[in-house]
Amino acid sequence: MKQFFVIAALITVTAAGSPWIPEPQEQQDWMPWLWLDRHQEFVNNSQLHGANLTVIFFGDSITEAWDYTGRAVWDARYAPLGAANYGIGADRVEHVLWRIINGEVDNVSPKLCVVKIGTNNIWGNTEFDIARGVAAIVNELRSRLPTTKILLLGVLPRHNVQTMVLVDKVNEYISILDNGGMVRFFNMRDTYYVGDGVFNNNLFDPDMIHLSGEGYSAWNMSMDALFTEMWNSK
Repeated sequence: MKQFFVIAALITVTAAGSPWIPEPQEQQDWMPWLWLDRHQEFVNNSQLHGANLTVIFFGDSITEAWDYTGRAVWDARYAPLGAANYGIGADRVEHVLWRIINGEVDNVSPKLCVVKIGTNNIWGNTEFDIARGVAAIVNELRSRLPTTKILLLGVLPRHNVQTMVLVDKVNEYISILDNGGMVRFFNMRDTYYVGDGVFNNNLFDPDMIHLSGEGYSAWNMSMDALFTEMWNSK
């Protein structure tokens, strides 16, 4: 009963300009990509190849980088399954929510969606509001893709001890979305963060946000047991 009320609170919409209110990403001068064009590529991919998409990864630049930094692992592990990478750099929770509502999951029925989002909201929103947005994403996917399992990943460790306090609180909140069945939560924290301000630096780029090639290998190995369990389950 407690879980029901907390989840209900997480998906309640009460104010504009918040992570649970879907909105497109605002194009910035520094961006080397056109956000709406990237979104449309994903919509087109779903329309053209929807029947063959068995796994979809949703996220920000950390997810997007499976296309380059993590490419070798992706090609070996996920591409053979029929996976699609729907990550876009600089995306926040509300941007992924908007993309899901606006065509990216039309004409698809994947076996599994992997969702990892929220790091770009860390310093702009409260932990609870970020969690409300993530809950809205999960709720939207469950509504639109009722036969698809959702593997929800925690926000990855980043930067320093102060940031980790925020990251840990977000992950504490969103962990309750795990219902033991169609939605599962997995926190990769211990793979990347030793504790007391000590990170596994070899798994990160110098910015201590994005991952190195080793970091993507670690992602794959860390979540593989649960990913495989969900993939093989009926």
